[in-house]
Amino acid sequence: MKRIVNEIMELLITNIEELQATVKLNSTVAFESVSPFIADATDIYLEPNVGAATLEKAATDDRLKEKLCRALGPLAMSLATDELGIQYGDAGITVQNKQGERSPASDTKIAAAKQNLYFRGMQALDRLLAYLAAHGEEYPEYAAHAESVTPGGCLVRSARQFQDEGLVNIDYSTLSFRAMLPVLLQLQVRNVGGLLGEALYKRVLAGEEALAGLRTLCVRYLCAKCAELHTSQTGREQRLNGNQPEYQPLIRPLYTDRTDTGNYYAGQASFYEEQINGWLQEHPEESGIDTAAHPLKWNAKDKKLFTSIV
Repeated sequence: MKRIVNEIMELLITNIEELQATVKLNSTVAFESVSPFIADATDIYLEPNVGAATLEKAATDDRLKEKLCRALGPLAMSLATDELGIQYGDAGITVQNKQGERSPASDTKIAAAKQNLYFRGMQALDRLLAYLAAHGEEYPEYAAHAESVTPGGCLVRSARQFQDEGLVNIDYSTLSFRAMLPVLLQLQVRNVGGLLGEALYKRVLAGEEALAGLRTLCVRYLCAKCAELHTSQTGREQRLNGNQPEYQPLIRPLYTDRTDTGNYYAGQASFYEEQINGWLQEHPEESGIDTAAHPLKWNAKDKKLFTSIV
């Protein structure tokens, strides 16, 4: 019992009143019923995104704690939604069978509430990350954590670079950027690495000033290709296959096609791929491509010579 009390005291939200400041909840609910979900939401959503050092700083920073709790409350309740309506006991899993003024909510309403709680919590978390990034001098712990989250060698380092240099609108969402990082890295290694060749690819990663133009083209290709995959119908179906709530929009397309099929970004990706190939042709000394004229092989099987005799 003492161990449980100590765990509750370490939580950012320590009582029902504090939880009610972030979500709609009946005050008769025992805090012990929701405290496990608060702990889980902290581990699942807060710590990986803000870092353990920043979480510890909340003990002495009231403004930081308030912003953390605004994200933590809805996210904890989104985890708790499926379990709060049932009870575990000797009779197995049961629900209350009591006539009153209220009736049980339908599965549709429960799913909608869970989705809304998740979305509200993730939006609050995104605003928190933007706040921490904008106040780097006050929160150097977060700056160090954010740098460590993005793997070394990634050409796109932040949501701001993804939007400003990559020219894809993600509302400067750090959460959206981090959700796309695995795909972004795979595209970089496989597609960009294949286009440039090993030697030139390593030079681009090293950040050589002479290759700044090529590096920008690579970033724009990566972001457009990544956006194409995430806005395509197939990509959306794969992400939602587990029927889990998703923080939307991952990407807000810059065109009027409401079907979001990714066709716009597919065209953009093809355009920048052609631009990269064009750069390689124009800079043979950098790319290693031999653009010297080659003699025509007239004896090749696929060559034909037609003459007309008048």
